[in-house]
Amino acid sequence: MARILHVMTSPRAEGTPRLVLDWLSVKSHVQGVAFLTGEPTDLLENFRQTNCWLHVGEAMVPGSRKFWQIAGLARRCTREFRPDLVIAWPNGFSHWVFLGARSGGSRAAFLSHAGNPPGTGWRERYALTWLCVWTSALCGARMVACSRYVQRLFRGIPLVPGSRIEFAYNSVQAGSIGQKSAAAQAARPAGGVFRAIMVATLEAHKDHATLLRAARILVDRAVRFELFIVGAGRLETALKELAHSLGLGDSVRFLGARADVPELLGQCDLFVLSTTPQEGRPGVILEALAAGLPIVASDVAPLREVLEDGRWGRLVPPANPELLAAAVEEALPAALAERGNPGPAEARRAHALEFSPERMLGDYLRLARRGAAAPSSS
Repeated sequence: MARILHVMTSPRAEGTPRLVLDWLSVKSHVQGVAFLTGEPTDLLENFRQTNCWLHVGEAMVPGSRKFWQIAGLARRCTREFRPDLVIAWPNGFSHWVFLGARSGGSRAAFLSHAGNPPGTGWRERYALTWLCVWTSALCGARMVACSRYVQRLFRGIPLVPGSRIEFAYNSVQAGSIGQKSAAAQAARPAGGVFRAIMVATLEAHKDHATLLRAARILVDRAVRFELFIVGAGRLETALKELAHSLGLGDSVRFLGARADVPELLGQCDLFVLSTTPQEGRPGVILEALAAGLPIVASDVAPLREVLEDGRWGRLVPPANPELLAAAVEEALPAALAERGNPGPAEARRAHALEFSPERMLGDYLRLARRGAAAPSSS
């Protein structure tokens, strides 16, 4: 039995906190959670209900002082919880987490999670990556990329110690999501308008704008549909303004950050993910598979990897509203037909079951043991 401390930015309702909540369902290990800040509080009550060891930091101070705040929190939490393994989920802050933990005398193994590729600018791609990876390496830490694609990009940066960058696929609570989404689907009135959903943070590494422009094309073609956009982020105001300028009206609903994503998936007929090459390996794709939904997604390397070159969802060239609209329109008849034919949905759910929290946790523990074999997901 291992003692695992998860260090995260906040309990915001997005992929990483949901992923850690899945880990906390695995009771064969003792797990604790340290949030750098408690705002926003979207999922804080969900974490409290797990009865795990929990520490919630104060509001982040501005400027460079926040780095010392992060290090101090890591120092305090590792001294109190005494973990065997510390996982820093915000990769960009990981070296401060590890420095703080080591300064407090922690002898734990350290892993950081890389959920997205390195940035595109010189500062983000090179300077910050070198600082993060080499400082973490001096603390004995290793980086775990969420996909082979992300691992390959980090390893391809000159002067980066590639041997310290591993990969392990993210997990999903496929059984629970499948049950909740199926219940929501059963409660949905017969007939009704075709409904699509995109669940993603409203940030620049996604591409909601292309989806909104595709929605305008569908409206012009007199396709009756409703689009749910679930998530929050810095682009929320700009995207709402774009939807208004496109005259989308009631066709698009911004639902904000939600804790009931499985139920929302069950109320929909199609999952759409419009994104960019800066995507990592979004866990929500696995959630959509667990809910049994057909998928239309941008044809970028990480989604090509998780959807196995189109086996588990249709791939569309990114940043192309016309082709995305055509793919959604073509998916409509088959998606509606699945309401009475559960076979394809059950196949997707079965595939999602392969990515269990137990498997991901085991992969991370193996990687934490220096010199151990590669993770089973490889």
